[in-house]
Amino acid sequence: MSFSLPKEWQDWLNLLLGIWICVSPWALNFTDNPAATRTAVAVGFLIIVCEVFTFWALRRVEEWINVLLGGWLLISAWLLDVSASIARVDFIASGATVVLLAMYEVWDAQRHPSGST
Repeated sequence: MSFSLPKEWQDWLNLLLGIWICVSPWALNFTDNPAATRTAVAVGFLIIVCEVFTFWALRRVEEWINVLLGGWLLISAWLLDVSASIARVDFIASGATVVLLAMYEVWDAQRHPSGST
């Protein structure tokens, strides 16, 4: 495991999204919903970890991890019965953005298999 700053614009954007997702319960004032708050903090933290720490063994699956995290954020808006509409919108928008960025990175990595994007 080694620490490295993100190298691509998509990674920087995902890092910012992870930070946003972590602080969104307080920024959007939905901390009164503990399940939504815990989910936002946990998913945001995991996205940040994926972007900041390079796990050499998992390097190729990092984006698939982000797809799963973004997907979980998307469906958790309904599964966790998030009552605050602003939290639901935040989860849907943030989750969809994380999924789309990760899928773009998967597609781009297939176009440039040498990693020279």
